[in-house]
Amino acid sequence: MSDLFTLKFVYKGHPHILEVQTANQQFKTVYKVIVEEHEITFEPDEEGFVRAVSSKPMHDHLNTVDVGLLHHVAELIIQHIQ
Repeated sequence: MSDLFTLKFVYKGHPHILEVQTANQQFKTVYKVIVEEHEITFEPDEEGFVRAVSSKPMHDHLNTVDVGLLHHVAELIIQHIQ
């Protein structure tokens, strides 16, 4: 089963509206998001935090993603699910 929710926020003065697709896998729930034209999956790690995993190697893209933005999105996902 999957679910969808929206994150609306301002980061470094720029507004963002991101759709988050929740997907339940066998032993975990992951959150798929398009961030600056990159498909990013946020998933729980072994220490209980959320890590961002790109669907393709980041060096294959012309535009890189701000790592701080990924951290911010991860924090917002955690806030939403708690």
